[in-house]
Amino acid sequence: MNTLKHLLTTAMIAATTASFAQSTTVTITTDSTSSTSSTQITRTRSRHYARVTSDFGIYIGLNNFGSSLPANYELSPIGSRFVALSWQKRIPIAVNGSTKLRLITGPEVAWNNFMFVDRNMFVAQNGQVGVEAASVDLHRSKLVTTQLNLPVMLNLSLRSGFSWSLGAYAGMRLDSYTKVKPEGGAAVRNHNSYNLNPIRWGLTTELGFRGDAKLFFRYEPNSPFRSGQGPDTSVWAVGIKL
Repeated sequence: MNTLKHLLTTAMIAATTASFAQSTTVTITTDSTSSTSSTQITRTRSRHYARVTSDFGIYIGLNNFGSSLPANYELSPIGSRFVALSWQKRIPIAVNGSTKLRLITGPEVAWNNFMFVDRNMFVAQNGQVGVEAASVDLHRSKLVTTQLNLPVMLNLSLRSGFSWSLGAYAGMRLDSYTKVKPEGGAAVRNHNSYNLNPIRWGLTTELGFRGDAKLFFRYEPNSPFRSGQGPDTSVWAVGIKL
């Protein structure tokens, strides 16, 4: 009879309360060595913390110069592409409610492709850079820059599924080159600094809804070229993050 009473007592008392932030474990010890049984209840509380998660992303979009420039600086709107590979950490700041706030940061490698139209090609001469017309028709003529960036963004996620990130990034130039391919000829690459700033920075924002794909927009207010040694222009990029 005492054994049955102990089992019923255990079933009635043993309960675990859990929430997003914490859980409670109930341990019951029954002493049956004497005619009078006793039950000891020990409560142990343990907290569960939101984890830092990792995210690999691919940015694909279009980029262009933002300021008005001479006609020979005109870029192909479709051929001028932006690509980046990112390795990001999502660090929870406030995630207990329906609205969650996280810090997103991590390195990325980004490529800006500036594709010129017609016979225009980007050249460096006598410490200056500019655009000149080639003597033959060109199939492709572009300036490519490669950067190692570190973005830092605050991410706001809503219960409805909307996600919005806002922040900034800074990066150092890894490489830059021009690629010119005449019609019917072989492509020629020339690696050069082209008076590009070794350090660039910009503002970035991302907008998503439930799925993994997000829209992004980036803007660099300062010229990518050194002051007085190249065109004074801003740079923007827009596209999709996968």
